[in-house]
Amino acid sequence: MSQSIAFLGATGGCAGSCLIAALNEGYTCRALARTPSKLTSSLKANGVSESSFANLEVMKGNAKDVSAVKSLLQPPSGSIVDTIVFGVGAAPKLRLHIMPVTLDDPELCRTAMATLMAALSEIKAATKPRLLVISTTGITRGPRDVPLAYVPLYHWMLAVPHVDKEIMEKLVWEQKDKAETEKVIGEFAIVRPTLLSDGQGVGVQKVRYGLEDSPALGWMIDRKDVGDWIFEKLLEPSELGEFRDQAISLTA
Repeated sequence: MSQSIAFLGATGGCAGSCLIAALNEGYTCRALARTPSKLTSSLKANGVSESSFANLEVMKGNAKDVSAVKSLLQPPSGSIVDTIVFGVGAAPKLRLHIMPVTLDDPELCRTAMATLMAALSEIKAATKPRLLVISTTGITRGPRDVPLAYVPLYHWMLAVPHVDKEIMEKLVWEQKDKAETEKVIGEFAIVRPTLLSDGQGVGVQKVRYGLEDSPALGWMIDRKDVGDWIFEKLLEPSELGEFRDQAISLTA
């Protein structure tokens, strides 16, 4: 495959599932990980063959380090990657507080996205990469995108994580309003899965999606289905089409 893909936050989760799908189809992939051995172990445990590892370069580094992100995006060959999959996320942490769920790094998503934008700005690539961002439902600017029963959970228990995702998204949306000469990314899509679960999934064909003005409401979706859907619908096509510069809700 000619397309090259950079992954941020692919040690497990939705981005990890997308990376597995890309490797299994022979794409050239680069991934940034604080602990590379943890990422490679996860890939092997999920059935990625030894031959597929020939198409993967795992770099040790932090998504909040501009120099590390620049090295990920622009390999020694000098050509920037075609697509970036951004799946950075912090681990939840409980606390005795009116908002009981926080994160081990409450500003990770926004900081990592700002770092990515800074790295792209410094690279100044003539051909700007496609950006695929994994976010969450519950922070839509349009109609409600979660079941009514989820509203207390999302707006009370998950308030802290959602603030981080909202600020992260804002950095992406700002690119849409810039002049072409000022943009650092090409087309983009923000994927907002509903409540995530671990499992084998139901398959991409059974995943329901909606755009921000007409969201798909649902209770749960497996991380595997999210990653596979991103690969099939947003990564493999030569253009994003109806998903270009859109936020997409996903549910099973």
